[in-house]
Amino acid sequence: MNDGGWRYLGVPKTIAKSSSMGYTQWFLSKDHLQVGDTVRSRKPSNSCNSQNMEVPEGNVVGTADHGFVLVRLHGVHDPVRIHASTLERLTNGLGAGDWVRIKEEDDKHSPVGILHSINRDGRVTVGFIGLRSLWKGNSSELEMAESYCVGQFIRLKPNVLSPRFEWSRRRGGAWATGKIYWILPNGCLVVKFPGMLNIWDAPSTFLADPSEVDVVNFKNCPNMIEKYQHVEDHHWAVRPVLIAFGLLSTVKLGMSVGKKIGRNMNVNAIENESHYTDSQNGSSPTWTSSVANILFREGVNLPTGR
Repeated sequence: MNDGGWRYLGVPKTIAKSSSMGYTQWFLSKDHLQVGDTVRSRKPSNSCNSQNMEVPEGNVVGTADHGFVLVRLHGVHDPVRIHASTLERLTNGLGAGDWVRIKEEDDKHSPVGILHSINRDGRVTVGFIGLRSLWKGNSSELEMAESYCVGQFIRLKPNVLSPRFEWSRRRGGAWATGKIYWILPNGCLVVKFPGMLNIWDAPSTFLADPSEVDVVNFKNCPNMIEKYQHVEDHHWAVRPVLIAFGLLSTVKLGMSVGKKIGRNMNVNAIENESHYTDSQNGSSPTWTSSVANILFREGVNLPTGR
């Protein structure tokens, strides 16, 4: 806003990139690199992954034509010719766009924010949630903080009982896990909950203070139950699909067991019927001879009629 305040107007449109060098107008507005500057490869906006990380850190030792600079890298004998648009300047280990935490926390604003600019003498401007304008100070008052990027899943920290912004809950009352959809210039996280089905006029996006959340992934889920819950957080349809798949598997297993039991019963019935038929046809001499010996054995006097 013109008065220096913050207002969320939705997801901003991406500035068109240059067709020749692949950098935006915002990159061109950055301060020019000078000999002696410490530089690193520039990171794409809203991303935790580095781009062109052949320059993790180096020193500018000269300039060249058409926007190129000469950078001396550790372990490389000759300076490397690199376009300045792919580099960003570091001062005291910090660069514009880094996530930082203020060492002496103030209740008026969030302690975690995004570094907007840093001069060669260490003066900085930082965007913090809770301030109407950029915070100004010195880099010695800041320290590096955990980075956040679009696409990460986050949840409230266990010690946060009353978050700064409204937050969704699971069935049972536990805090839900959301996905970062966008990051505002003051570090505010725009969050959606793909694992929860929005009904009627329920809000689809929420805001989060980066100092109140932790990143959630499979690595930091300690047991299988939490890993399964993290799978459910990716989309609300995961649970219904798994339930339907489980029911279908149970029905198919039951039908398979039923057929097997039926076949065994049929086999037993055929064997019993065959045994009974053989007995009726006298094909079991052992049984008939035994009965005859009992009924007509020698030495038995049969009664006579009067």
